Amino acid sequence: MILILSTPNDDDTNIVMEHLTMLGEKFIRINDLDLFNGNTKMYYELSPEPKLFVENIFFGRINLSDIQCVWYRKFGFFDKFKKKFRGETNVEMLEYLKLEYTTTLDLFFDFLKDKKWLNNYLKVKNLSKISTLIASQKIGLKIPQTHITNHTDSLNLNESYITKSIKDGTVIDVGEKTFFFLTKEVNPKTMARYDHFFPSLFQEKINKEYELRIFHLNGKNYPMAIFSQRDRQTGVDYRHYNYSKPNRMIPYTLPEEIDEKICRLMKDLGLDTGSLDIIKGTDGEYYFLEVNPSGQFRMTALPCNYNLHYEVACTLKKMNT
Repeated sequence: MILILSTPNDDDTNIVMEHLTMLGEKFIRINDLDLFNGNTKMYYELSPEPKLFVENIFFGRINLSDIQCVWYRKFGFFDKFKKKFRGETNVEMLEYLKLEYTTTLDLFFDFLKDKKWLNNYLKVKNLSKISTLIASQKIGLKIPQTHITNHTDSLNLNESYITKSIKDGTVIDVGEKTFFFLTKEVNPKTMARYDHFFPSLFQEKINKEYELRIFHLNGKNYPMAIFSQRDRQTGVDYRHYNYSKPNRMIPYTLPEEIDEKICRLMKDLGLDTGSLDIIKGTDGEYYFLEVNPSGQFRMTALPCNYNLHYEVACTLKKMNT
């Protein structure tokens, strides 16, 4: 039996499940919030030996010892869970609840640690943007010059930089306003008036020819070119979507050397799947930016006619034997 660990409203999970059904595979899906909002019952007992059961209206009562393989799709987003407590508790209580939440998930994962995994949870959990950049350099991939600093002394005031989250971008609601933490262009001259600021990540702004989004699955890459630089709105980060004038997206063939280095990077990181972002600079160089193990891949599959959801389902089917 296949266990899918996902989050509500993830269309990639939904489509893979449809393929698994057509392939005749037995599977169950648990969303991270289901363990805490009552939709899925969980029962863990320690003696005489550890046992973990889950139950909901869709698949009944399941002993997770019967699970053969696990797809760690997206799971454990406390930010979604804490919205239920907005206005009802303080920061200290939220921190306490987060520790209880993550500790429960660790218990859940530990019970499943000896199963076959499509993206092992420990590898994903321990991944960081900075360690990934360091690993990519070691195998010969170029990266933009990168700084993490709380002042402008180390930055060239005559250059432009981009800034992004050191960990993961997110969406935060403050009162009636919503803030999206995406990649932004900044000029150090506008920040020079501050003696210091919160530690932040800065990278040199690469003049790009186009962006690449690459989905990786078990040693094979599926690249897509995004012509985001043709639109001022998407020029710095294509995720600033222009829905009235979408970017052109087409299948892409990577140079053999870059293709091999990406596969080696994913192997070194211990990742079976992931969505990678790379810039093709106007200088002809390829600049690695980051990899998201849980990145959505429908956006790559549909424009490029890559049958990625079927490929993921077939991978899980093979693991379930």
